[in-house]
Amino acid sequence: MTVHISARERLILLALFESDEGLTLSELATSVAVSPRTIQRDLKGLKKIAASYGLMLKRDQRDQWRVNGPLHKQDQLENVLRYAHPADFTPEERQSLLIATLLDNREPIKLFALAKELNVTQATVSNDLSKVVEWLELFGLQLVRKRGYGVKIVGSETNLRRAMSRIIADNVNEGTFYQTVYASTEKELEHEIASRLLHFVDIHTIRLVVKTVEPLKPQMLGPMADQSYIGLIVHLTLAIERIRQGERIQMDTSQLEALEHEEAYPVAVELGKKLERVFAISIPPAEIGYIVMHLRGAKSAEARPLHFEESNAELVGRIKKMIAGVEEELEVVLDDPTLLQGLLAHLKPALYRLRQEMKITNPLLDRIRKDYQSLFASVGKQVQKAFAPLLVPDEEVAYIALHFGAVLERRRESGSFSALVVCSSGIGSARMLASRIEQEFPEITKVTNVSLFEMDRYRLEDYDLLLSTVRLEQNKQALHVSPVLTTEEVSRVRTFIDSLKPREKGSRAYNSEIKRTGPSTFVHVTSVSKAIYDVLTSFMIEEAATVREGVQKCLADLEKRGHILQAEAVYQALLKRETLGGLAIPETELALFHTRTTDVQTPVIRIINLNQWEFVSSMGSEEERVRRIIVMLAPEETGEQALAFMSYVSMLLVGSREQTSLFETGSEQEVYGFLEQKCRDYIVALIQEGVESI
Repeated sequence: MTVHISARERLILLALFESDEGLTLSELATSVAVSPRTIQRDLKGLKKIAASYGLMLKRDQRDQWRVNGPLHKQDQLENVLRYAHPADFTPEERQSLLIATLLDNREPIKLFALAKELNVTQATVSNDLSKVVEWLELFGLQLVRKRGYGVKIVGSETNLRRAMSRIIADNVNEGTFYQTVYASTEKELEHEIASRLLHFVDIHTIRLVVKTVEPLKPQMLGPMADQSYIGLIVHLTLAIERIRQGERIQMDTSQLEALEHEEAYPVAVELGKKLERVFAISIPPAEIGYIVMHLRGAKSAEARPLHFEESNAELVGRIKKMIAGVEEELEVVLDDPTLLQGLLAHLKPALYRLRQEMKITNPLLDRIRKDYQSLFASVGKQVQKAFAPLLVPDEEVAYIALHFGAVLERRRESGSFSALVVCSSGIGSARMLASRIEQEFPEITKVTNVSLFEMDRYRLEDYDLLLSTVRLEQNKQALHVSPVLTTEEVSRVRTFIDSLKPREKGSRAYNSEIKRTGPSTFVHVTSVSKAIYDVLTSFMIEEAATVREGVQKCLADLEKRGHILQAEAVYQALLKRETLGGLAIPETELALFHTRTTDVQTPVIRIINLNQWEFVSSMGSEEERVRRIIVMLAPEETGEQALAFMSYVSMLLVGSREQTSLFETGSEQEVYGFLEQKCRDYIVALIQEGVESI
């Protein structure tokens, strides 16, 4: 049996062979320039290597480790270590290992020790460190290099953790994480995978964190993409390790107070309390704040419809501007309704991550940039225009391009096979792969997307084929593919499909799907009809001198008419909503003030016509000149379908240029007539197509 030997394992074993008396953990750590804790973690793998050559790694009474066994077998292993061609690191891998080593050691490390760790010359390490400096600057960190002192990374605890998380994200994919955390026995765990993942933490800590987080997943603002889930687990595990080491993260008081109003805050607090009990540590408020940020910035695993108080008319407007720009540049028509919904679900947390300077990784970047050059370039150009002055990095542009690619390649054709697709990078890549499958294999009529961590909810035998963007070592029948489905991958899938016997169309996957249950379409129609009645009867256009005066006057009238209970409470809720993001809609004269509270009794829409221009904050904190204020309110306990209707109404504000102009300058009669017609269209569509197609 051939056992893989990593570069560090090779150095450790050679150090033991070169020592006649054996070495302690501390001495071994010094010899290969890592911490004793790292050596301790490596011992299981080292024992496995020794055993594969009929040897034993043993510790004597003086705590010194040595390799024991027949001399000819020792010579055999030593020859392999010295003369077999070692696994070479690419420059990028070598630089990542340098960064990881330096981040894991708070004391300076000598250049010769780093060179020995990588089995390269000091000149190579010195050259690599120049590249490392550029990488560290992205995280606000500095590399200190002094003769006689060594090399050390310095910076704030916040930035150090961000860098640690990024190194793990760059070197550990979802499949590696899954195999490491969910391996049922230690024997199933490959040592190299563990050493890469556990450079800063150990398996036991990660598994305890996962066990603590799992029960709270249903409360975490909807299904979370695998990549975001792994990011959260890594963040929590690093935080626990650093707290144990006495390191404390800092957060500005005003920022922490703002995070306390986020929807994710109660979940973060509960999670913090559970982690305190499990690990017997004290988690300070700043750590809770960063947990909120991770939950708030997590990518969704599905494109669920956003309610009107979540959707943000300004964001919808910017997305539509981006779509229109791509359509014009590529001379295509992108009228697929799933595109807007998918981009909304993706960009809401993505923009939050960008504003919070949370680093974004995208393992598909190079492939997307190469295989979809014109689409990537067009989306990159239009996204920068639509979201200026916010700078959107290429990693995020690539994710956005996947959403467009999914629409461009979607083609519905008949067939007779079903496929379960494991895709962990998010909504865009899942849709891209599904569309590519439908395009290349018309005989596959049913494509079910599933997260890596949700696979146990599905019976794999109910599907004709299993495709995965993550390597599933435990399932040899799975075909490993990329979201963009290369020519070679298409050929492999085609060969597999051709080997299958003909089956009845839709015969297998139908019963395995997770079905949603709920009230009939007629109940939903009743709910929406009531919301339409309330909206139309509450509508009017009022005059005011200022935004503040107009909103307060509007709320006072709504209280008088019984639409709301306490005008002041609703006013404060509107102000709180404003702190979460600007309300002005770019390139219009409109601002949308909206909220959903217990003081609101019925859905409401009003327009306030200002006597003069007034500046209102929009996305990115820039100021927009507005002349009209749209006020939209909904009760806290509004039903799902009524909220979907309110979201539909809010999106009318940023439909065509003609629609927007109507809301900007139209009379009360003109706007009411337009709303009445759109409400009629909505209810007819609901009846004809059923609630699931709305």
